[in-house]
Order: sequence, then C-alpha cells, then structure tokens
Amino acid sequence: MDMEMRHLRVIHAIAEHGSISKAASSLGLSQPALAGQLQRIERMLGGQLFERAHEGSRPTALGGWILERSGSLLHAFGTLQRDARHYIERGTGKPLVRVGCAPMSLAGYVSNCMYDLVPGVDFTIRTEESMDTLHSFMETGRLELAVLGDYPGYELTPPPGVVYEVPVIEPIFVGLAENHPLAGREEIDLADLADDDWAMPPQAEMGHREHFWDACRKHGFAPKLTFSISPALAYDLIKAGRCVGMFQAIYQPHPGIVVRPLVGTPMLFRYIIAWTRHGPLAEHVVSLISSAIRRYWSEALKVPVYASWLERHGQPLRFP
Repeated sequence: MDMEMRHLRVIHAIAEHGSISKAASSLGLSQPALAGQLQRIERMLGGQLFERAHEGSRPTALGGWILERSGSLLHAFGTLQRDARHYIERGTGKPLVRVGCAPMSLAGYVSNCMYDLVPGVDFTIRTEESMDTLHSFMETGRLELAVLGDYPGYELTPPPGVVYEVPVIEPIFVGLAENHPLAGREEIDLADLADDDWAMPPQAEMGHREHFWDACRKHGFAPKLTFSISPALAYDLIKAGRCVGMFQAIYQPHPGIVVRPLVGTPMLFRYIIAWTRHGPLAEHVVSLISSAIRRYWSEALKVPVYASWLERHGQPLRFP
C-alpha cells in the first residue's frame, strides 16, 4: 500500500484533535474505522505514530517527523484542489489569483506590477483595513497574494505553505497642522507631543496601538487617544489643529498638514509581501518584489521630507 493524501489527513486530524475519537468525528468516521486506518498506516510506515495516553493521543518521534514534513505538502494539495475548483467554476481557461491589500502605498505598486509581470492570469483585488484579516485569509487559503505589514514586538508569523518577504522597513512620521507650534522643526521629539490629542483609525490591527503606546511610554507619557476615526475625518481635524496622527513616511502632502520625522525614530512599520509557496505567482514573485521595491524608492525620493530623512539617516532600518 502506498501513502496517499487521505492518510496524511488522518495523521494530521489525530494530532490536531488530540484523540482518535475527536478526529473520527471531525472526519465523519466511526472511532473503530479511524483506529483501523491508523493501524494500517503505521504498518505501512513501519512504526508507531501516536502514543495512547490517558488524556488522548500524542505523536511519537516518528509521528512528529511525519507531521513536520507533510504539513506544507497537505497545504499545497488543498490549495491545488481549491484552484482547480476556481478554474472549473469560472470556465475562462485562466488561473485566478486573489490579492488582498492593506490601504498603503506599496499595495498600489505591487498591484500594478502584477499585471505587467504575469500576463494570462485573472486577478481579483480586495482591500482590508486590518492586517489581521489579511493574515487570516492567507492562513485559510482565501488569498494567493497579500500586501500587509506589522510592528516591532508584534511580528506576524507566516502560516504553513505561505512565504513572507519584507521589502521595506519604514519610519513612522507624525502629521500635524501647518500652524502647529512644532511644525517648523526638521524632526520632532515624541515627548513634545505629550499634551496633544491623537487620532487613530478605529480598526487598527494588532500591534499598531501597542507599538504606539510602547513608544509614548518610553518617552514618559500616556497618549491622549481622543479620536478613533476614518482617515478622511482625521485629515480635517489635524488640519484644524484638533489633533495629530501617525503617517506613512511616503505619504504625499495634504493641504494644511505637515508631516515630520520623530527624533530617534521611535516607531517603525514593516511592509510584508505574502504569497502561497506553491501558488500561481511563486515563479514570478522575485521579479514582482524587485519591481515593487524599485517603484517604492522611486516614489519615496519624490517626497521631500522622506528624501531628506533618508539622506540624514539612510537605510536599511531593522526591527529591534
């Protein structure tokens, strides 16, 4: 008997649920039927895969080795099945690549580069306000490509079968009204903003608020997070001098708002391009990332404040 994907599913189900009875229920089988399958798999492999303990079933050394080596294979096969269903259901003869992006500059560069580098593929693109949602969509196989990001101390870990590449680490700047008392400075000390009200999106992802609070705490104050609002409303209130907010370094100027670096670069953001290891973009991803990076730096140097900061501080930045 040769090993098949169904055998791997049995092994992973038992490991996931911790018992043969729970795994059998999840697979729609009876406990004796699943126990019999496991015995046949163990005979085929020549060794015991699970130890039967009072609290359930634990992988043996051989079982752990099989689980580790087969995880990406099982994920890739599941992706292949989903892609095949998409192919048949759409009937276009073209592979479909589902792309998810957070609303940030690099997403636009990646999206445009895709069409030039990967002809003959149909793309769908969706934006999500939260990085957490994009991460979970990659984990559950609902996307083949994502542009997302994270923060120091709250780094995202790629799910099985998914690759995360970091093309850029960017400093986080502050945006304030052009008539703000600190607007004329080349760089602003975060501690000097202790008395200001702050604006932040209401659906900030895991790590955004925490990284901000950590930075403020290190500078001796607790921020007054007065406004949890959309970017459009935040622009109006910042311009009116009601609050300040965090901005991407590559942010294009907005009337009435100035964007300034923070002394010592206390806050960072890490861009991530994620893709399925065995997906339809895998062979193009190196060219895609290279093109997106070139476009990013070309645009970054057109932003005077960021270009000036780069001249003073240089790259690359690293997470602490």
